[in-house]
Amino acid sequence: MQENPNLKKASIINQANDETNMNFQKLAVIEKYQTYLDIAFRNASKQATKLRNTLKTKKKASKIKALEKERIKIAAKSLINNLNAIIESYPRFDELPEFYKKLAKITLDIDILKKSLGAVNWAKKRIKELSNEYETKIKRNKVLTKFTQIRQEFYGRASSVIKQIKQDLQKLENARKTMKRWPALKTAMYTVAIAGAPNVGKSSLLAKLTGTKPKIAQYPFTTQNLNLGYDKKNQIQYIDTPGLLDRPLVKRNKIEQQAIIALDKVAKLILFVLDPSETCGYSIKEQTNILKDIKKRFTTPIITIANKTDLACKEHKADMQMSLKEKKGIEKLKKKILARKTISSKNNLK
Repeated sequence: MQENPNLKKASIINQANDETNMNFQKLAVIEKYQTYLDIAFRNASKQATKLRNTLKTKKKASKIKALEKERIKIAAKSLINNLNAIIESYPRFDELPEFYKKLAKITLDIDILKKSLGAVNWAKKRIKELSNEYETKIKRNKVLTKFTQIRQEFYGRASSVIKQIKQDLQKLENARKTMKRWPALKTAMYTVAIAGAPNVGKSSLLAKLTGTKPKIAQYPFTTQNLNLGYDKKNQIQYIDTPGLLDRPLVKRNKIEQQAIIALDKVAKLILFVLDPSETCGYSIKEQTNILKDIKKRFTTPIITIANKTDLACKEHKADMQMSLKEKKGIEKLKKKILARKTISSKNNLK
């Protein structure tokens, strides 16, 4: 890893076409504590070598004094810059849109992260204090043999400070990996959430509506995160939510809670997918119970979709009868969604 002295705050919120695009994929990787020390000391050595070749003084003591002072200065600057980059790259959780506040609450331990960021900030300030202290010691010292000793002492104390935040750096990196999986929502764009029980065909519907090819994994919740797709022509954002089970909200796990947040805080329209063939592993009664719960909980308009009609023994009552496998009903559904968007836009203008 090479230090980037121009590293600025990661762009979490990008403005484009008056739409807010939340993007956590650009959060910088947080390295092991030793990496930051290695970078700092390596940079200090390189800078000292450059300085040695340009110093005009011929006095040995003056030269060593200048070189060791420079090494302290550069090492401290490197550590401070990298620690500050970590702090600045992290989002201000209290300032996030409501959707992301809720998502952070169920996927992260915010209190622990704030403490870890506080620890990094403490380390940054402490390194600055030590740098000032040891640069002054170098400046005041007149004994030739002690210049290097003073610089080495600074290195030791700086290393101790950075080592103290070892666990905090790891916690912040783990959280970064979690946030990287958060969807990069365009919060001002008309958003449609695709909901339903696991394995009913939500990800397949997303693919048909947007051309997105979702990764289908072999476990009960085929979608463990919120996946996005876009109909660029009509400016519609789709969210493929994790599967919901027929159980009370208090018993729903973190994966299901992500779906609830998407339905509550982002969606302007819900596509609820049913599998009347029950090949998804859930009875139609269980699926309709989930639908009833959503209708009771949210006022968001809902289009119900009966999928896998090619496999079902009998037709189930729904707004749309579809077979994604046979590409049946997609164009009709797109027209319904566009009509809903038009109604929503008109209501917003009132």
